[in-house]
Amino acid sequence: MNQQSVSLLAILVNLTLTIGKIVLGLVFNLTALFAEGIHSGLDIVSSIVAYLGIKSAQKPVDEEHPYGYYRAETLAGFMVSIFLAASAIWILYEGITHLFNPEQATLSIWAIGMMVISTAINEIMARLKFNIGTKYSSPALIADGEHSRADAVSSLGVLLGILLIKLWTGADALVTILIGIYVLWESWQLGREISSSLLDITDTEIETRIRKISETAGIEISDLKSRKMGPATIADLKIKLDSKLKIEEASRLTDKLENTLLEKIEKLKFVNIAVESHEFQKGTLRNSIGGHTIYRRGFEPIELKKIGYRVIIPMSENGVSDEFGVQNYTVIDQDNNKKVLRKTKIKNKFFEDGAGHGVKFAKAISADEVYAAHIGENAQNNLKAAGIKFKILDSEKIKNLINIG
Repeated sequence: MNQQSVSLLAILVNLTLTIGKIVLGLVFNLTALFAEGIHSGLDIVSSIVAYLGIKSAQKPVDEEHPYGYYRAETLAGFMVSIFLAASAIWILYEGITHLFNPEQATLSIWAIGMMVISTAINEIMARLKFNIGTKYSSPALIADGEHSRADAVSSLGVLLGILLIKLWTGADALVTILIGIYVLWESWQLGREISSSLLDITDTEIETRIRKISETAGIEISDLKSRKMGPATIADLKIKLDSKLKIEEASRLTDKLENTLLEKIEKLKFVNIAVESHEFQKGTLRNSIGGHTIYRRGFEPIELKKIGYRVIIPMSENGVSDEFGVQNYTVIDQDNNKKVLRKTKIKNKFFEDGAGHGVKFAKAISADEVYAAHIGENAQNNLKAAGIKFKILDSEKIKNLINIG
């Protein structure tokens, strides 16, 4: 069974119990039984809300909801807690009213039988909802399970009240009040827990698993944040890799870590990984139908298959540029004997006015070496840190190198 089928079953069960309790409560003038019938009637509403929340949470992502609809389940669970509180207030009202204005009640085997059946069925439904709700991390279904558990306890209390009315006519009303207090306390506890989820509470269990997986992969996490969104958890990681790794290797390691996290942690629906050492981010959102939405920001690799030792040269409209960070580069792949295997011009997609981002281009294209007429001190230091060699040569000599092959 899944969340939706359990919610639909709960609606049918509550409808049957509601009718039975209200009818018998009116016939035999049993206040607690009638109040319990009203309580079960509100259960129908809460089960419908839970069902709608579960169904909405499974909708795929779209442009207006890039993180999906997972929080719909949390909102549904919060609504269920409100209905639970409303039923508690109604039960308290009925109990207090009949305590001060007692009416003659009739001890009936039908009423006793109804409450025995109600107690057993509600406990079975509570355990079923807890089991399936925990399995699918469904706050709406778990909240509805709390409602069913409260029903089981209150049904047991009503049964006790019915059995005691021969000893004291006020027993029925007193049990009703005690049930109302219990249900109100349950709604408070449940509402407080779900409110934490709405306020983006940290998922410490998932964070522990993420750290363990990253440690096994030999990847250092410098920062980790997570938050619950209904049945889902999203995580933002900052990791450190060897700064001398080429961007394509750093990207490969990041992809591997991301895939492992999503594969081993079912509850993790969105992961964003920022690589501090290479200044790029990669994220994946896993939706409810098994698809993935992937994005990259920063030093994403430039797709040009590497077929040898790669040298890049900054170019201008008139030939070799006097600057390092420019709009266009000549990319040369050579074999071990420095024979040119391929020579092509590539546009620097990172270029901005006032910021050429030559080092970023060199990393993204997986350059092994740079030939340039001028390279600033900061750029030289960044190239060294990235493990990229460089030579500062006369423009004419660079032109001759370009014409090779």
